[in-house]
Amino acid sequence: MLCALMSSALLFGMTGLGSAEETEQEYTFDEYVVTANRIPVKLTEVAAHVTVITGEEIEKGGFTRISDVLRSKNVNTGSTSFGSFPVLNGDDRVLILVDGRKMNWPHLMFSGNDHVINIDGLSVENIERIEVLRGPGSSLYGSDAVGGVINIITRRGDESRTAAAAEFGNWGFKRYSLTTEGTAGDIRYLLTAEQKKRDDFEYKDAVTGKTRTHAASDIDQDLVTLRLDKELGNGRDLSFQWEHTNDQSAFGAALIADGSAANPAGRQDLTSNNVALTYRWNQDSGAANFFRVYRNTSDGTLYQSLVKSDGVSPYTYDLYANGAEWQQNWKLSENHTLVGGANWLKEHLDDKDTINRGVTTKSVFLENQWKLPDNWTLSVGTRYDDQSIVGDNTTSRLSINREIDATTNIYASWGQFVRNPTVAQLFSNTIYWVGNPSLKPEEGNTITVGMNTELGDGTKLQASVYSSRLKNAIQWKSFWPAEDPGYYENVDREKRKGLDISLTKTLSPQWDVTAGYSYAQIKTTANSTGYYDDPKNSQPNGYHLGFDYHQDKWKAGLTLRAATNRSLEKFTSESYLTMDLAVHYQINPTTRIYANAYNLTDEAYELIGNVWYEPGSYPMAGRSFFVGIEHRM
Repeated sequence: MLCALMSSALLFGMTGLGSAEETEQEYTFDEYVVTANRIPVKLTEVAAHVTVITGEEIEKGGFTRISDVLRSKNVNTGSTSFGSFPVLNGDDRVLILVDGRKMNWPHLMFSGNDHVINIDGLSVENIERIEVLRGPGSSLYGSDAVGGVINIITRRGDESRTAAAAEFGNWGFKRYSLTTEGTAGDIRYLLTAEQKKRDDFEYKDAVTGKTRTHAASDIDQDLVTLRLDKELGNGRDLSFQWEHTNDQSAFGAALIADGSAANPAGRQDLTSNNVALTYRWNQDSGAANFFRVYRNTSDGTLYQSLVKSDGVSPYTYDLYANGAEWQQNWKLSENHTLVGGANWLKEHLDDKDTINRGVTTKSVFLENQWKLPDNWTLSVGTRYDDQSIVGDNTTSRLSINREIDATTNIYASWGQFVRNPTVAQLFSNTIYWVGNPSLKPEEGNTITVGMNTELGDGTKLQASVYSSRLKNAIQWKSFWPAEDPGYYENVDREKRKGLDISLTKTLSPQWDVTAGYSYAQIKTTANSTGYYDDPKNSQPNGYHLGFDYHQDKWKAGLTLRAATNRSLEKFTSESYLTMDLAVHYQINPTTRIYANAYNLTDEAYELIGNVWYEPGSYPMAGRSFFVGIEHRM
């Protein structure tokens, strides 16, 4: 299928070649992305499948969680009652960045698995755009970038204005937000604050079909962000960023066999503060030169949690990550660009009980990019990481891209990846979980072939296929709870292959339609009997269909999502179909009202193939409705 599409694109592109000046004037697919190469690159020169989600799209959809933003753009996620994580190329080992800063932690208790990032703990109020890069990114970003990289790019303050919003919905949901921005001399500022509260949510029981309440699933969350940017002249600027989260939500965790929460009285008290200071230079020439220092902290306490043996005593942990990054862009000739840099990162976990350990990682990287005749681009990059516990590793990548015309490119890439074990996987020591200091890093490589094109009449197509091989896969050894504590081990190998196709078309000045399909086959050797299909694969076949309407003061969007061929060993159904609706009405230039409806089909489904309990342990919320109003001053 992909070969046929690429052949058609080649023929279409050859017949449409024109002068460079005419091409630039007619080009509408000319978006620049920074995540794929760490420097601004035109999308048709990027040898990767990249999805860009703009702040305008987030605002139009009325989204309050990043997981909902990603799912609206056909990006798979895993979600529980108290956290979400992305899944790219069928892999949940995804690196999350905020303006290029690593957000993944060396430990985090939230998903019943080893995921170390809760994307719903990040604010949506200050987002300029989100870049979703499918495929390995370790040669540029280091550990954790196995399935891909998601870079959340925040916006700078602009014209002076203040906006306030309020939103209400099912299960006592209340959300209030305030955004103020402007300039003071040569300083831009942007401050956002939001508070979200919700009672326990309801879901449809997959066995009985009845609506039930998920105990200990209420939300109480405060989010604050601040960004200050000072222009220094001659393409130089200084940026200060602060992100604060206070989360006192329930921690009921998974549902057990009788439908009750594993921690029926569980609660958490989590406070996170991320601070960064970045100096940039040569910005007026399009370079991405910077030096950054940052510190991320997360202090959490779980009450009435089974993490502790008596189920009563609180489990407390302190996390911090101190980092320094330098990046330099050299224009060696008209057709040769070199990007390089160095990183230093110290991550530390103290759980006040069994672990007080840290790891330090030192890294250097280089990436060469050559522009060759006939619009070919060749990129070769290598990164060296030295981690204080597991040792050193080297990851490389090679990619080739052909820009057929201003709207079409084809590409192929090969890239290596690595994911180091977390501090908790190495050194934990509770009655349910003991560390394994002999763990090796997960490592492997991925081959990707793909294309981006504009077929005319407002039709845009993105398609890619991939094949991945991984060794030393880290998986949970025993099922919890059990008499003996469980631990993580290297279970040898995994292999994945799949494809991702997305199509957008403008039907009229008022209507746009998007369609997408993804296929992911995951095989593992976890049971030591040779390769077999991984039953935890949440989306072997994924489908996405969206309709957008916009005219005068009205904007509306309808999104359908579905998955098929899921394993009944880990999920309550082989397939599901959900439908979400967003409606937006601009009353006047300063005031808008909006409404959102989620899971209109009231589907009983899950986005996590459970590790410890029975299928259905992490149900998604049932049908729900929300209305809001925003006023700008």
